[in-house]
Amino acid sequence: MRLEGKAAIVTGASRGLGRAIALAFAREGADVLVNYVAQEARAAEVSAAVEKLGRRAILQRADVSDAAQVRAMVQAAMAGFGRVDILVNNAGITLPKGLLETSEAEWDRVLAINLTGVFLCCQAVAEAMVAQGGGRIINIASTAGQAGILSGPAYCASKAGVLGLTKCLARAFAPHNVRVNAISPAMIDTEILYWRTPEQWKETLESIPLQRLGSPDDLAEAAVFLASSGGNFVTGATIDVNGGLYMG
Repeated sequence: MRLEGKAAIVTGASRGLGRAIALAFAREGADVLVNYVAQEARAAEVSAAVEKLGRRAILQRADVSDAAQVRAMVQAAMAGFGRVDILVNNAGITLPKGLLETSEAEWDRVLAINLTGVFLCCQAVAEAMVAQGGGRIINIASTAGQAGILSGPAYCASKAGVLGLTKCLARAFAPHNVRVNAISPAMIDTEILYWRTPEQWKETLESIPLQRLGSPDDLAEAAVFLASSGGNFVTGATIDVNGGLYMG
């Protein structure tokens, strides 16, 4: 198992990409803190599935845009596992509205969760990772942050910010053996895509060179690679998991 003896925090792990990553980590031997903010029942199912795989699980509610809640989440992981080897910043929301339709409050909320939340979680685990001699941080970005596609200006800006933050932190923490990378998915079959109209779905599928939507497991495999020894010489990188949609 590639993650035997490791401890991970996965934010937004109650469904979709976060759920797939949490379970993939557990299958590879990692203990997992399952973070959620609203979907407690679904998060509890993920936590139970982690334990069924023979790993320890911590179920922890925390709004990643709230610094105090983020610190409490990291403290819970340290108390339960004794260390944090892997942080996956997956929690996020979308806002498929154009510039003129987006309110300032909506803009602020998307940035608070998608970008400030990543900053706060990285800040909260950094001291522990440095003290223990290393760690892995994996930030879930988006093709929207690279190519400015359908998802609206707030979402696109937040994910572009995640990519910039990833490179900054990778440089800053490389001397401490903390590797920081991003995964940039597009068109993964999760609830975050379901706002699209039938016409947009048709256009989307026609634009993907591999001619299918990705599955959450496709992205989870990339996360396992970055978290394991396969990612030993990878930092500041962005892995595109998008079926060839964006090659820029």
